[in-house]
Amino acid sequence: MAIKTFQVTTYEVGLGFKNTATWEGVQILIQGHLVCHSADGFRFIVYGLHPASKVPNPVYIEANKVGAIFIPFGELHNYIELVRNEKPIYVYLNSANPGWNSIRTSKEPVGEQEGV
Repeated sequence: MAIKTFQVTTYEVGLGFKNTATWEGVQILIQGHLVCHSADGFRFIVYGLHPASKVPNPVYIEANKVGAIFIPFGELHNYIELVRNEKPIYVYLNSANPGWNSIRTSKEPVGEQEGV
């Protein structure tokens, strides 16, 4: 079992319509994606899928330094807003339980009023 936690140093967002990729033998239809990068080359990809897309299981491939989750495109904005508006952001990847792959903040004070 491999677990990796990293702080997101950069991210990128892409939008399209029915772009294709194959994960674990499943071809997916992508309308958008968020890629979170670490300082040491790890990536976490959140794919926003077209409604007609098959949905593969979440994955963390330690040898490739990449984890991914697959969500409905309509939910992608929640992940994008998190990385845009919060700091610091961390990624958690787990090869034994890739359904736990996630992005999150650390503990923050109540009423912090970001952006004010």
